Amino acid sequence: MKMRMVKCSDVGIDNCSYIALGNDLDEVEQNMLSHIETEHHEFLANLNEHEVHLLKHRISTFLGRSCGCGHLEMP
Repeated sequence: MKMRMVKCSDVGIDNCSYIALGNDLDEVEQNMLSHIETEHHEFLANLNEHEVHLLKHRISTFLGRSCGCGHLEMP
């Protein structure tokens, strides 16, 4: 099974060394989103709904789930 990973710096959050790792795409994605919600809540508070959608899309892209075609549904 292929190891998946995404870092905070990959999705535009500087000064954080957190890396979500794992084999399961959904688990790694959820771990990263949970980390952002708990550790970077100020960052999220400054984003509108569309920007949060783009952040989730960046996470999927770095996990190799997305080709950038916009497959994630807009909220």
